[in-house]
Amino acid sequence: MINDTQMLQFIMKNAEMGCRGINDIKHYSNTAKMARELRSQNLEYGHIYHSAHSMLHSIGGESKHIHPVVATMARAKAKREMRVEDSDSHIAEMMIKGNTMGVNKIAQRMRQYDGGNKEVANLANRLMETQQNNIESMKSFL
Repeated sequence: MINDTQMLQFIMKNAEMGCRGINDIKHYSNTAKMARELRSQNLEYGHIYHSAHSMLHSIGGESKHIHPVVATMARAKAKREMRVEDSDSHIAEMMIKGNTMGVNKIAQRMRQYDGGNKEVANLANRLMETQQNNIESMKSFL
């Protein structure tokens, strides 16, 4: 079982990875529609990140960020992918893959969570719903 602190740390890292991923590819968008969608998703990840950060500090927890090596590897992979093809369709495909990975990971953590704090559980659900909505919104770009 994982506790409130561990769940909030995970939510922060997951949202941080979403923001970083979007920031790594947003300048490749070819249409205003894709640019708007990426901005919107980035903002939502930012809100989730800051909510988790606030909750974590209110319970005396320590913030943990994505390891710099993981961030560097993800950025390099995004650059490599965009060199292959820089269409909005390809961006959507990458976003769907990333959000699917995020949904899978938060679902696993939610099953492990002791459920001690309803606010934490609600934020975890919000993250999962956000990622599922992101997947759906990206399908229109395929």
